[in-house]
Parts: sequence; structure tokens; C-alpha cells
Amino acid sequence: MMTFYDTQEQARAAAKAEGLREKVLCFVVRGGKLLVFDHIPDGGAGVQVVAGGLEAGETPEAAAVRELWEESGLSLTHPQFLCSYLWEAQLPDRFTRQVCHAYAFTPPDDLPDTWQHHADGHLFSFRWADLAAPGLDWEMDAALPFIAEGGRQKACPPHHFPLTEVIQ
Repeated sequence: MMTFYDTQEQARAAAKAEGLREKVLCFVVRGGKLLVFDHIPDGGAGVQVVAGGLEAGETPEAAAVRELWEESGLSLTHPQFLCSYLWEAQLPDRFTRQVCHAYAFTPPDDLPDTWQHHADGHLFSFRWADLAAPGLDWEMDAALPFIAEGGRQKACPPHHFPLTEVIQ
């Protein structure tokens, strides 16, 4: 289940008060395409966008820039904040409850259509997927409504945004 916060400050305060992990998601958008990756060989982790946890004392914005560099090799700056939400789900091996902060990045025009990058002992295979239906796993598609064509932020939804069930 996902619950969206009105502001990132509210999300960070809730994470701190409840001792929850904070993570960032990085949405690199080029035209109507979203940068996604698969694990090589497929470890069952599904289609993902770059994401990862905040380090001690790190801001979500700084974590997004760092994670993007570490997992994809892309050195992009000026992430655009999209939204923050609480993700709660019963996974096969555990229950997870964490605060997620989503950011959009604008890439240079000369990025290749595909590439591979080693990170954290894994090989990631990057490709561009249709932004309207990228096939993301987990809760990673929760921030997609906040991205307009071309990677520009849509208007924030009302603060009474409905809860979204995560179906795995």
C-alpha cells in the first residue's frame, strides 16, 4: 500500500519519527521514454529504475545524484523532486515499510539506446522503455503520474490522494 505525503519535509519527519528507511528513485526521462534496467543474468528482481537508500546525513537530492552515478554511471545533476510516499508491502520473505522520494532527471541527448554497468556486485543492463507503460516492478511506478511527457513535473495531486494497493 502507498500513502503520498503533502511535502517532502512531512515525509522526512515521518521517517525520522518512526525510524523508517528512506530511499530515492531516479526517473531519467527522454521524450516519451524512461530509463530502466534489468539484472544480468536475471535474478528475479524485475524491471527497475535506479534507486537506493540514503546514507547518514545525506539529503534525498544528494542521494538521488549519487545513486544514479553508482548504478548507471550517469553523472546528472539538478534532480527535479516529484513526490514522496510511504510504501508498505508484504514481500515473500519480509514485511517492508519505507519512505520513498522520487526525482526526475533530464539526460543529455547523446546517451546510447542500451548499455551495461557494473554496480554493487551486479551487472545492470540499461534500456529505454515506453514512459506510458514501462513495466516496472515493485512500487516503482507510483511516481509515474507525477511525470509529464518529456520529464516535466505535472501538478501535484490533491493532498487527499487515494491509497494505491501494490499487487505483486
